[in-house]
Amino acid sequence: MHNSQLVYDKSVTFQGEKKYLSGITVKVTGKEVRMPCASTAESVRETVVQTFCELDAWFERPCRELEARPDYPGAWSVAEHLEHVSLVNHFLLLTIGKGCATALKRAGREPLPEGESDLAPLFPIADPDAFDWAPPPHMLPGGGREPGELRALLRSQCQRCLELLAGMPGGEGRLCTIRMSVQGLGRLDMYQWLYFLAQHGRYHLALLRRRVASILPLP
Repeated sequence: MHNSQLVYDKSVTFQGEKKYLSGITVKVTGKEVRMPCASTAESVRETVVQTFCELDAWFERPCRELEARPDYPGAWSVAEHLEHVSLVNHFLLLTIGKGCATALKRAGREPLPEGESDLAPLFPIADPDAFDWAPPPHMLPGGGREPGELRALLRSQCQRCLELLAGMPGGEGRLCTIRMSVQGLGRLDMYQWLYFLAQHGRYHLALLRRRVASILPLP
């Protein structure tokens, strides 16, 4: 991780080290919302921030390194891994955004559930050795984005995740569940869906460290 700040927009500034992650203030619909600590929302937020910061660090590399690939059939370059993550994020956020809107509507007429979301079933999602995971054709990288454009897209996706979390600080995200087909996970609430998004990013970070590091030094 780099020590320089990563500025995603005017309302959110991230530091490149995890010790700075707690207590981020996110601006939502014109007002500032302080994320609570020691909660599912906080745990997911920290994972989201850490994951996107680590993804962002790869863009500090020269373009020739982003395009380098291991010498084996079907290997992806760094840029292709990052593009794929952005594609998956796009489709996940479409579902998550609708689910969060539904959860907030229900929060106006239903009591908030007690307890926290169970994130443990999602731990294996970040492990490339846990199960075979072939991406669908529409999520395969096509090489159509320049590194600067892709970096900006990933940053905007991180901002979107944080805005959704900031809007559900008290457990509202548990009021809507949507089925997740990957690995038979079943119905997940909105915190779990956002954690899944971050874990998928960590899955590709692990691949980058393991495979691309064989030809490049790590950032």
